Amino acid sequence: MPILPPKKPKKRSFRLYSRKPSKRVLAVFCRKLAFLLDAGISLKEALPMLGGQRNALGAAVKDLHKMILQGESLSLALKSAGVFPAFMCGYVAVGEHVAQLAEVFTRLADYYDAKAKNEEELTAAMVYPLLVSAMMLGVLVMAVTFVLPGYSRIFDASGVALPRFTLGLLAAADFFAANRGAVLCGFLGFLLAMSFFLRSRLAHFAALKIPIFRQNINRNLSQVLALLLSSGLNISAAVPLCGEVLENSVIRADLKKLAAKISSGVAFCDALGELSYVEPILVELARVGEESGSFASALQKCSEYLEESHSRAVRRVNKLIEPVVTLVLGVVLGVVMLAIILPTFQLAVGA
Repeated sequence: MPILPPKKPKKRSFRLYSRKPSKRVLAVFCRKLAFLLDAGISLKEALPMLGGQRNALGAAVKDLHKMILQGESLSLALKSAGVFPAFMCGYVAVGEHVAQLAEVFTRLADYYDAKAKNEEELTAAMVYPLLVSAMMLGVLVMAVTFVLPGYSRIFDASGVALPRFTLGLLAAADFFAANRGAVLCGFLGFLLAMSFFLRSRLAHFAALKIPIFRQNINRNLSQVLALLLSSGLNISAAVPLCGEVLENSVIRADLKKLAAKISSGVAFCDALGELSYVEPILVELARVGEESGSFASALQKCSEYLEESHSRAVRRVNKLIEPVVTLVLGVVLGVVMLAIILPTFQLAVGA
């Protein structure tokens, strides 16, 4: 089903909101709006009921209502608000075109619920390693800052030379203490450089080589395509819109080329199979769906399979990270404690 060419939103005086809503907030918004629309309440009446919520969308919804009252379409109003994802705006435009806004918002709620659950799983997987790292780092700083200097004064008074290993740690501690500003600036510079790198095309390309990230990308691709196709959208229109969701510049460029190949008559599964990072099961199920005419159903089954596989992979990585982090930090802490214990033995022998 073709989509009407989008109109350019009119220039509005409404402010753009710097704080973007989380996936969970978007899911709740879509769920509530879907319920109200399904109950027969008009969009003009439903939006004021959602404008009082105290989150990142509260003020934006009020502006949406003003724009709707002025005759603007919901998809263009969402785009003009500046806080809603481009994919959501495009998908709502599809819902307006087929007159199924309630169904579209229900599917969007399910989609953002799944995305929020995935983000929460990844966050939970990182809590333990970060907590242990912070505790070990605190112990390390206290040992180097307070314990070792005290030993240095004791050894200076006793005339016994400190071991080279301990002297090396003391020299490092003295360096960091004398250059706190430079070290802090260097650390902040490193974080800034990492932030730029993670947004770069090189990082996006590297993500396609890491199995767990590649699996997540395939899962998102199949999930979004199933969502769009189930709304009656054809594959040539769904592929470009899919690029708005996948936050990877390499994939966005590949999807544009993929859409051009489909428009020129190449089968979707054949064009998809040329992408090296696409899972074989996604290509095969796309082929089955294309041949049987149940494209959306096949891709939905694929997304469910990849969802379960990705969840298992996250749990495995979490179980692997915990002992590795504990082991590494235990070794570092053991080295520092050894630097404290060795001088004690040497002092006892010298005495």
